Amino acid sequence: MNKSLKLLRHFSEYRKIANYNSKLIVQYRNIVQSLILALNYNILVKRKKKLLKELELSKIKIESSDIAAKTDLLNKLNESIKENNKKLKYREKDFLFLKNQRDQIQNTLNKFNSEIKELNIKKKEAFSQINRITRQMSENTQKNNLDLKLEDENTSSKSKSEIIKDLQKQAKDFQYQINQTKLKLNKSELKFDEINPKYEILEKDYNTLLNKIKNDELSLKNIQIELKKKVLDNKEDLIEEMDYKELDFLKPPQEIENEIQRIDSDLNEISESNKYLDNKNPENLIKIQNKLTEINKIFKNNENDVLISIENNEIEDSVKNFRKIEIFINNFEELLNRFIIEINLTIHFQIKISSDYKDFSVNLEFIRSSKESLGFEELTTPEKVFFVIMFYISIQIHLGFKSIIFSNLFLPKIYNKRGSVFRTIQKILPVFEKENNLKEFNLIFIISNLEMKNPIENIKTVKIETS
Repeated sequence: MNKSLKLLRHFSEYRKIANYNSKLIVQYRNIVQSLILALNYNILVKRKKKLLKELELSKIKIESSDIAAKTDLLNKLNESIKENNKKLKYREKDFLFLKNQRDQIQNTLNKFNSEIKELNIKKKEAFSQINRITRQMSENTQKNNLDLKLEDENTSSKSKSEIIKDLQKQAKDFQYQINQTKLKLNKSELKFDEINPKYEILEKDYNTLLNKIKNDELSLKNIQIELKKKVLDNKEDLIEEMDYKELDFLKPPQEIENEIQRIDSDLNEISESNKYLDNKNPENLIKIQNKLTEINKIFKNNENDVLISIENNEIEDSVKNFRKIEIFINNFEELLNRFIIEINLTIHFQIKISSDYKDFSVNLEFIRSSKESLGFEELTTPEKVFFVIMFYISIQIHLGFKSIIFSNLFLPKIYNKRGSVFRTIQKILPVFEKENNLKEFNLIFIISNLEMKNPIENIKTVKIETS
């Protein structure tokens, strides 16, 4: 038992180390979050600087009607490109799927046509050889070496009539293969004719959209160049720091000002919540670096509190010993169920480990034949008496006692009921007689102050009276 409980001690130690690590991880997570916030703070500062420049440029754009008109055209072109890209993406899947299907059928058609062409050549060659042999036979000319293309390597031993028959059979086989391939070809052509009109419509729509997008992008680029030249005349220094492509995406001044206000709010929130942030020099992250170094030192200098030092073989031994308890309980549960099934009950033992991993207990769950789950207190009195008696006897059996003595005096007063005790004895005796591995046990019942009105079969009764 002590060896088995070592597993619980290991669990307790694991929990202690895990809790310590958890605290360090929380510190590490907090400092990493502070680092992320600091980096985000710097990103927002840079974004704000850019927005201030965009705000100035946006105001210039409004002042110039020509620039505004071209910008409006840029926006329309952008919207057109965006919308057409959506349509293109929507249709692209169907188009590529149908194109792939069509290409596969086209490849199949090409393959079948090549096979038919090759088979026709072979058939023609067979007939050509038949004609050559026939001419030779009619001329009654003997040749020692006849150049024939036959599959059989031993054709030189055949007569010319046999060779002609072989060639005719080959030609017939070639024609059969040609016919079968033509059937496959016709089926594939039907499939091709079925999807090709759909493909041509989709291809036309797809290419039309693609060309429209390309033309719009070209127009967009030309207008951007013109717009850059006009703006440069007004704000050369400002534009040099910005990509002219950004001009078409400039928002109205009020929208930019609203975004700047939101950034200011975010900056203030980060500044108040991040104690490691240097507001005057946000790019200085030395405080965060120092804190990370401090946490790393804690990990290195407290290895006993951070690392699990238990050897694997020790854990394995503890698990094996705890498993022995489980096996003991399971075997005991199986033995006990062989008896209480007689009263339409089964029992299930559940091992419960305490929250601090220092102790464990075994809970009992009873199940009636109707699949009803019960606790011990929910059993009827006869069921409780039967279970208590058999629990005691089963323990004796499991511990290996060959002679088992039971007395009703062992029972609590509330369960010392004459009817229930004698009915239990009547029900369990047939089990001992029926089960081979239980026949070797001797049962001795000492019943005090309970009258047995009816004799019990297969049991010797000795009545002891005191004077």
